[in-house]
Formats: sequence, C-alpha cells, structure tokens
Amino acid sequence: MPNGLRTHYEVLGVPPSASGEDIRQAYRGLAREYHPDLNPEDPKAHERMAQLNEAFETLSDPLKRTQYDGTLGLTREDADPSGFVKRPSVVQARLVQRHRVHRTPIYAMAFRSVGGQMLTSGFDNEVLQWDRDLAKVEKRYPLEGGAVSSLAALSDGFLAAGSTEQTVSAWRQSEAGTQFWRHHPPEWSVAVAACPDGSCVALGTVGKEARILDARTGRDRFLLRGHKDSVTAVAFSGDGRTLATGSADATVRLWNARTGTQVRGIERIRSTVTAIAFHPDGSRVAVAAVDRSIRVFDTRTSGLLTTFFGHERPIETLAFHPRGWLLASGSRDGTVGLWNIDRGLGHGRIEASHQAVMTVGFHPEGRFMVAGGLDKILRVWRLGGANT
Repeated sequence: MPNGLRTHYEVLGVPPSASGEDIRQAYRGLAREYHPDLNPEDPKAHERMAQLNEAFETLSDPLKRTQYDGTLGLTREDADPSGFVKRPSVVQARLVQRHRVHRTPIYAMAFRSVGGQMLTSGFDNEVLQWDRDLAKVEKRYPLEGGAVSSLAALSDGFLAAGSTEQTVSAWRQSEAGTQFWRHHPPEWSVAVAACPDGSCVALGTVGKEARILDARTGRDRFLLRGHKDSVTAVAFSGDGRTLATGSADATVRLWNARTGTQVRGIERIRSTVTAIAFHPDGSRVAVAAVDRSIRVFDTRTSGLLTTFFGHERPIETLAFHPRGWLLASGSRDGTVGLWNIDRGLGHGRIEASHQAVMTVGFHPEGRFMVAGGLDKILRVWRLGGANT
C-alpha cells in the first residue's frame, strides 16, 4: 500500500483547529530551525523549507485555508481534536503482474488509445508489443542503431525516438516496414519526445535550443529559441498541437507545434526541469524538477495550481490518468508517486523497486498502471477507488 503523505497541518505540526496565530508561531519556529542558510550542509533543507513555505502560504490565508480544508473533506465541525484530518478515500493499487522479459533497463512505454495495446522499449532498442491484458508479449521489434527513449503508439505501428550525444534517431514502424533516420544537431541532445500522432519528433539540446523534426524525413521543421540554459525535458500534448520544453533555467515554454511559435512561458519552478506531462485535455501541465517537486500549471494562464513533494530523489517520468484527476510520478528513489491534482493531495508512494523508475503510464481505460526502469522489470498494478 502507498505510504501516506503529510498534510499542511502536519508539516507545520499544528492541529486543523489551530488559530491563525498558532500557525504563524509554528511557521516562525520551524523556519528558524530549518532555514537553508542555517543548515548549509543539509541536502534536504531547501525541500523542507519549500514545504513549510507552501503550508504557511495556504493556511495563513483564510480563503485558501477554507478551500484547502474542503479538499481534505474537513470542516470546522468535524475537525479531529487529536490533530489529524479526515482524509478522502485513497487510490488502491494492487500489484498483479511482474514481467522479466526485457533484457536491459526499460526507458519508454506507450499505449494505443484504441484496443489498449502496450508498447515498451529497453536500452537494447527492442520494442515489445503486449496483448490487451498486459500479460504476455505478442511481438518483438528489434531496432538497429540509436537508443530509444520515447515511444508513440500509432494505429498502424509506432514511432520510436532517442538520442546519444550529437545523434538523434527515429524509427517509424508500420505494416509497410520500418523507416529509419538519423539527425545530427550542432549541440548535444539531452531530451527527445515522439509526437502522439507520429508526425514529428522534438528534441532539446545543451545549446539552449529545441527542435521539431519531421518524423518521416528527419529534417528540421522548426528551431525553437528562448531558453537561457540547456533544454532538459520535452513533451507533447495529447493532440500533438502543443510542445512543452523545460530547461535548466527553471522555466517551461509552450509552443505551437504546427507553427513553431511560442504560446506562453511558465516560471516559478525554481530548479532544472526533469520531466513534463500534459493533462489529457491539455488544460494543465505537470512539471517535475531537480528539487524533487512536482508543480501543476494552468496552460491557459501559466498560473501555479498546486505543488507536490514526497520523493527522495529526482523524478524521471510523469503520466496522467486518462480521466485526468490522478498523476503518477516515477523517481530515482525507486518509488511511484500518486497525486490527486484536483484536490491538491498526495495519495502516497508505492515502493516499486530498489532501482530507478524511468517510465510510468496508465492503460487507456484507467484500470491499470505500469512502471519500468533500471531493474528491467515491468510491473502492473490494478487500480481501485474513486474515479478509477
């Protein structure tokens, strides 16, 4: 079962019935004790201070506090005198399958929207196609050259893409066979994403640039400039119309993938971006960063909607549930985090592996969650609880 995550009240060490003055005093005392300037040798000082700041910002504002209490299912009448809050029903995740079929670490997965077939890829560039029950491999596609780190499942095959230093490779698999190309950007590529409709591939480089390439030819479509440091993460929206680029400059930029023009900029991230995922309807985008935070933003306004902490090491992958209310995160700490973005609550972390989780995803029907990583094992959980 997932481990519970702390509420804002628990972060500050006060009961839900605490007065505004109680909250202020608790924050001042903890801030003096845990401020990074006073704990320069503590690697968790910045994360702890960020949690304190977020808790205080919410609970010191009467309106925000009322809204937050509502997300916890808490009212003034039903506050627990012992200092705990009544939590909403949590997501239930039961491990139902463990597959040891990949010979190398697993870096990518994708699902076909129709039929729910899953595709997974390992470091050895072999793409596996699974049956609809996620129980056995139906077909294997060994790919020559490059290194796959991103997959898009198409109705007639798949698009795979990856990069090694100054070479970006892509494979378009269909009934007609496999098309393969290589692209050599002037700077090292550190992030690659295959467009969901199979039309293009995006890449981010250490040269502060991102590029959108034609998936069939490998030729440049658009050169995207605007970041002030390396582009460390790229992700397409579900309809393929918007590209998000994250950077070591602690910002995310949204681009029109059809025209190459910047639509919007997102700040308030504070550290290098490590992973990005779009909400199924494109209205929100989740951003993971080196400080082990996950922030969810409104794509229309760039406004920050909620922030989550809970992982002990950097986050490598993010994925939204098909219904959009649940977010999964995979981390180098070997856990999978589950986050309710509508309520702004963490449902906990699943201890998945003793090694890094590199890719996570949901079955299109929302019944299963799958994760893979450096231990070469593909794990499948059956989900239960509200909204699943």
